[in-house]
Amino acid sequence: MSSVRVCKTFTFDAAHQLLGHSGKCANLHGHTYTLEVVLEGEPMGADHPSEEGFVLDFGDLKRTVQEVIANPLDHAFLAMGNEPVLATLQATGSKVAVLGFRATAENLALYTCHLLQQAGLPVYSVKLWETRTAWAEVYAKDVPTTGPTYCMLGDCDDE
Repeated sequence: MSSVRVCKTFTFDAAHQLLGHSGKCANLHGHTYTLEVVLEGEPMGADHPSEEGFVLDFGDLKRTVQEVIANPLDHAFLAMGNEPVLATLQATGSKVAVLGFRATAENLALYTCHLLQQAGLPVYSVKLWETRTAWAEVYAKDVPTTGPTYCMLGDCDDE
């Protein structure tokens, strides 16, 4: 049977701050991110009657992405861990995701792809839209199984 690619799109809202950046993204700000997850595989056969013809049921994909990516990051401050505002946000009970890297679109796309691979999904690629006009894309084949190397400097498109 032939390999097939399927895609599902998700959105989540999050804030970040790129300390040391020379542009507006040095300020605390937020985005409505759009995440496109592309899977690739052979559709299941007759030995899986309920899932026959699916690479993966879109409902199963949705549950995994929600659990691994969207729920932890939605309406959170995405922190490298060195932001001065971090202690205040944590002290006030704000939702924070300390990632350990700059929350650029590039790094977040790498992070997302790796986590979804670790969750067992047959990921082909991940595209993360930071704005309507700016995105970062990563192909799963380019992400080491030990995890990506994150850039500690980066850019942000403020539209």
